[in-house]
Amino acid sequence: MKHLRPSCNHCVYWMVDLTVDRPTVGHCHRYPPGIYINPQTGTVVQKFPLTDHLHWCGEWSDDDAPFSEAAKRLAILAATSPPNKSPAKTSSAKKD
Repeated sequence: MKHLRPSCNHCVYWMVDLTVDRPTVGHCHRYPPGIYINPQTGTVVQKFPLTDHLHWCGEWSDDDAPFSEAAKRLAILAATSPPNKSPAKTSSAKKD
């Protein structure tokens, strides 16, 4: 019997990595990116975990309600907020 498990490619937190040749590789955005140090160069980088589209974990979710609710709140905020006014230009030259 084949076990069916939710996989990364159907998770709301997973995004395909468009910088690689294989469209089966992506990044998990469930948590903020991790900070990594390259031991050879000492370069510090931030990155999301790289996963294959068929991987899975216990954090998998197909519930996009948090994203939908956040988009609704932003739309309401944008519709009810006064338009941004650009700051008045001030001249640094003194007038007599």
